[in-house]
Amino acid sequence: MEPQFENVQTDSESSLCSLWFACASLAADHTWHYHPEFELTWVVRSEGTRFVGDSIEQYRPNDLVLLGPNLPHCWHDGNERRGDDLRSEAVVLQFRPESFGGDFLGLPELAPINKLFRASKCGLHIQGETAERVQVLMKGIFQKTGLVRLMGLLEILQVLAQSPHDLRSLASADYHITNDITQANRQRIERIHRYVRDNLGRDVSQSEIASLVGLTPPAFSRFFRKATGQTFVGFVNILRISEVCRALMETDESITDIAMRCGYNNIANFNRKFLTLKGMNPTQFRDQRNRLTDGQRTSVPGNERGTTPAPRSGRISMAN
Repeated sequence: MEPQFENVQTDSESSLCSLWFACASLAADHTWHYHPEFELTWVVRSEGTRFVGDSIEQYRPNDLVLLGPNLPHCWHDGNERRGDDLRSEAVVLQFRPESFGGDFLGLPELAPINKLFRASKCGLHIQGETAERVQVLMKGIFQKTGLVRLMGLLEILQVLAQSPHDLRSLASADYHITNDITQANRQRIERIHRYVRDNLGRDVSQSEIASLVGLTPPAFSRFFRKATGQTFVGFVNILRISEVCRALMETDESITDIAMRCGYNNIANFNRKFLTLKGMNPTQFRDQRNRLTDGQRTSVPGNERGTTPAPRSGRISMAN
């Protein structure tokens, strides 16, 4: 199930696309897709399953998420077969980072917002009082024009950047492994990432990777934990489970074959790792995919927009 590219349209007088729409079904009007814009989506009415990258969660009315560029997503509400009543309602803001200008985002005062943007690469679920404040501000966007409208968006981003306690990461860390590190270390991490991905089907030792990047095993262990916030073993498991999720969503390959291809020779261990990282077993994950696919087969062209057991808690740190 490959995500479809969406061409986001803005008018000539605005760099911000703002939509407030009602439809019979979010799933029918907007299927699995991606676009280069950031997206802030508030589902006012509707409930069902939200898909963001390899995250699958149940959502309810007033669900609010911030999505980074090119992150596949959709909301599947199951309403596509229930007639033409307008059962779903959503408010959506879409914008590119260059909306503010590169030099503007380089100002030291904008550092928290830049960190928010980086965190959004995995998708962020917005909760608590922060969600309530942002929803009020999103309503206000529709009464504004020109520079005042752009400043309204900036105010929303400021509220989010100042409230990491109410933000939870959605997709796995594989969507954004390279954090705030130097360019040289970033290249090291990317080289490690490519190497592990190319060798997912076999055991890759820490000493092997240390040699690859010119470090002793102890030095590599310290470097890697500091750069990524996780152990190398944890990193490999995240990459493997991420590839498993991709295959479960995009192919009909058997779960056992996928697990073996991704380096899990012990199926019981694989099931435990998957449950720990995704909050459900592989069969449940694929069943969610199948429900989404069934909905897309019955959908009609039109407008877009959609957690199983509560997932891992991934609070966001945006401190300096």
